[in-house]
Amino acid sequence: MTRARFTREARAEFLAQTAYYETLRKGLGARFRAEIEQAAQLAATFPLHGRPGPASTRSRLVADFPFKLVYAQADFGILIHAVAGDHQLPEYWLGRVRRNGT
Repeated sequence: MTRARFTREARAEFLAQTAYYETLRKGLGARFRAEIEQAAQLAATFPLHGRPGPASTRSRLVADFPFKLVYAQADFGILIHAVAGDHQLPEYWLGRVRRNGT
């Protein structure tokens, strides 16, 4: 079974957004978390289905939330470099890919 791993920065984004959504409405953070986990599992299972991006990355939209996962294939499965919101600068995460490699 292929695995999905988050970089430290992507995990921090994930946790911060989960907490933020939970402050907006009870249970919304848990729903966000479930959608991120589902998108990560789909990306790990079907890594080539994501939209191609720079530096050999791909991205997958997160259902019901304005986010995408940015990931790259790795020996163990996929490495998620960003939980990127639509409001963020495009490719702000590109330096992470170079630092973390895949």
